[in-house]
Amino acid sequence: MKKNRVLTLLVSSIFILSAVGCSPATPAASPPDAPVTIIASEDYPSYGSVDALSQRADTIVKGNVIQTRVEALDDRVLAESQDQNNMNAAGSAADTQVSFDKIYTIYTVQVTESYKGGYTAGDRLEVKQLGGQLGNTEIVNDDSLKLMQAKDYVLFLETYADTPASLLNSVQSLYVVKPVAKSDQASQQSQSEVIVSANPENDLTLSLSELQQIKNEQSNP
Repeated sequence: MKKNRVLTLLVSSIFILSAVGCSPATPAASPPDAPVTIIASEDYPSYGSVDALSQRADTIVKGNVIQTRVEALDDRVLAESQDQNNMNAAGSAADTQVSFDKIYTIYTVQVTESYKGGYTAGDRLEVKQLGGQLGNTEIVNDDSLKLMQAKDYVLFLETYADTPASLLNSVQSLYVVKPVAKSDQASQQSQSEVIVSANPENDLTLSLSELQQIKNEQSNP
């Protein structure tokens, strides 16, 4: 991978605010309706193999996007003190919650095949990606890849009880399912589809046989 992605513990994303429409040389405040752009970057762990990726994901599905919307979500993550000696005696640091208001693009995915997790063909699940625009506020996240309704995807996900699922990372967790080109059919008669990474920076390759193996392992634990 070209980028070194390191797990940022207990912080789901890092925001760098860019003062769009505001200049340090201008003392006057921007008007209330001035557009605001937030440049966002997210740090996630990377995985050395498809096996490691699949072990970490609690849900792996193939599906297509049937609906897209943008929504502000109030994420809450447990905050952990780096110095345990400074914890308040009245309660542990693990009980502390930090709230982040973020704008997400939320995709409704129709499942066509499930390889891991509790979903089955025909089910729908929601997958969120940081970024989008609501009103005059826009979050730009260059790490996210837009999911298109005309494509079939394989997604490695972490699911939650009260918020849409998330990709394990933006580089290795999203794959596009494509039909085999006619020129390749003679050499690939046993399969009608191929899987390619949605992100060109991905150093992992995924095959139909690996997905079938993951599915078999879930059926026969």
